Amino acid sequence: MDVNQLESLMRNLVIKETRTNSLDLLESKLADVDQEVYEVMLRSASLFQFLADASNDQFNIAARIIYDKALEFFPNGSIVVDQFIERCLTHPKNNVKQFGLRGAATMVDESVGLSLNNIQLLIQHCLPMKEVFVKTLLDMLIKTLPGVFTEVGVQEQLQKVLECNETIRCRVYEVVCTILEKRPDLLSAADPTLKRALADLDTDDVLLQTSVLPILTQLLATQEGFAYVESVDLFRKVYVNFVTVEVNPYVRFVLPNALKFYANAALVQPALFLSRYPEALDFIFDKAATGDPMLMAVAYECLGIVGKTNEGKIFLSEHQRHKMDAVLKELPNILHTTTEAFKVRFIDCLINLFSVESEPIDNRISSITQKWYETMTEREDLEMVQELFKVPFPDIKMAALRLLSVIVDYRWGQLFFQNTACFGEILLNRSLDVDVNVTQYKYDVIKKLSESTTLDSFVCDTLKRYVSEGAFYRKANVEVVIEGGQ
Repeated sequence: MDVNQLESLMRNLVIKETRTNSLDLLESKLADVDQEVYEVMLRSASLFQFLADASNDQFNIAARIIYDKALEFFPNGSIVVDQFIERCLTHPKNNVKQFGLRGAATMVDESVGLSLNNIQLLIQHCLPMKEVFVKTLLDMLIKTLPGVFTEVGVQEQLQKVLECNETIRCRVYEVVCTILEKRPDLLSAADPTLKRALADLDTDDVLLQTSVLPILTQLLATQEGFAYVESVDLFRKVYVNFVTVEVNPYVRFVLPNALKFYANAALVQPALFLSRYPEALDFIFDKAATGDPMLMAVAYECLGIVGKTNEGKIFLSEHQRHKMDAVLKELPNILHTTTEAFKVRFIDCLINLFSVESEPIDNRISSITQKWYETMTEREDLEMVQELFKVPFPDIKMAALRLLSVIVDYRWGQLFFQNTACFGEILLNRSLDVDVNVTQYKYDVIKKLSESTTLDSFVCDTLKRYVSEGAFYRKANVEVVIEGGQ
């Protein structure tokens, strides 16, 4: 295809009646387009006229034509492609800006860098847009911003966007806090954004608070972020603003986020946080006994998060023994009576409490987890886990298998498994397999058990036979048909 043919097609793209056929023709001749003709196409005024009026389907075709060729001709990026994306991002029509956003995302997904100017234009023009591919935009900024985060122009654009409404501000908060999870060294540069988020948290807008707090919780993923949260007195502010408020019609919106905020803090710095802010853990225990299924589910999830680390397990065992005993004793009844929607969440709590942080397993941790299990069930077998596995819903079965998997990491768990009548037979019964993911995970658990040095040899032999046959083995049934029906 030469330049004259291209220009003719470009002119027809602008005409609504000939647009579809011209686009299809352009795509069919794409293999004949060389780099020179491609660059002419990107600079064509007709192309932008077409994009301004194109339908979604036409956008998809145009994206394939333009961005696939861009990667073919310029796998390491090019000023030509940068300029095209820039023209899209600065176009007066938002759908053309979206097309530029799509192109930028395509480049980033293929590890082609964006120009600093285009990153700033994405912040300036796309972040504030009401209708935008939000996930695509945020994911791309999270990938591209860390390397240029401290640039003056980038910070200026971010601060300008923070003057928009609360929905747009939360986009900025999410991008920045997600970046800080991996790059806590950028905390000082992010301080102006974080201060604005903290100001939003101090407002009377409960829905805004409900949006901002989970985002700020991401700061607790690192020790540096934890120190920052402590330096701005956020632990106390959350307690004052959300926990001590007795009358709040929006309590069911706010409290779950406050619970998770404290639980994540305890996950990062268990001993430090729990010793300095004991009222936070009291708050979690209190909500575990409210009788409100939703708040109880969140509270138990949070206890699981607190007890996920060895430090957390030790703290709960030594400093909250009576409260832990109370919530553990209540769990079997909760699991029996709660709805299926909440059941998995309560099981997740147990998975975290019994999970192994590192190998080899510390004897102290093994002792704590065994005592917790015996306190909860008043038994020395895994009948409770077996009953959960019998529930005919794949998500409950999967959760039960995950619980079984973490329990049998311990020697006591393997002995309890062996003490459980019929559990091995139920696990090995392939006729009960109806979900592919559950079947595969069950196989992995059986394989783990088959490698045990604690179980009796005949039990291990049976398990090893199952493993040797594979996860999806089916025994063939051969029938002989006799002529004449006899």
